[in-house]
Amino acid sequence: MPSTALIGIAGVHYVAAELSRRGMIALPTIRNTAAYDLVVVTPDGKKHANIQVKTSFKRVSAFPMPPAEKIRTGRHDYYVFVRWDTSDHRFEGFMLSGRRTRAAVEAQIKRQTANIRKGTRKSTWPGIRLNVKDPHQGAAWRKAWETWTL
Repeated sequence: MPSTALIGIAGVHYVAAELSRRGMIALPTIRNTAAYDLVVVTPDGKKHANIQVKTSFKRVSAFPMPPAEKIRTGRHDYYVFVRWDTSDHRFEGFMLSGRRTRAAVEAQIKRQTANIRKGTRKSTWPGIRLNVKDPHQGAAWRKAWETWTL
């Protein structure tokens, strides 16, 4: 299995390739650029977006995230979550705005904190949980990725 760094790079390049296929210019940032993996612009340069990509080489249902206060929530900030689907031999993607990403991380921490109080959990970790069967969450996030454009 490739290293986590190579898996992350594969996810970034997958997202860049897909956005390029849709007619946008997707520019990967240099490694370790704070907060963004891609800057996406329209060919005329009039619109742009900043994208952070989170990648897994497994079909995970949760992605680790930074603390909620570090998640960028500007109107041009987005997160794309990609995971490898071994049955189809391809990545599948999910997309949220920065604001929705922060809200999802905060909700996850809130659920974890409640479970700590109940005694069923010992600690919290910031993350995003995908529930692809929930039409308001995973299915909507998948559709957002499949149809997103600037």
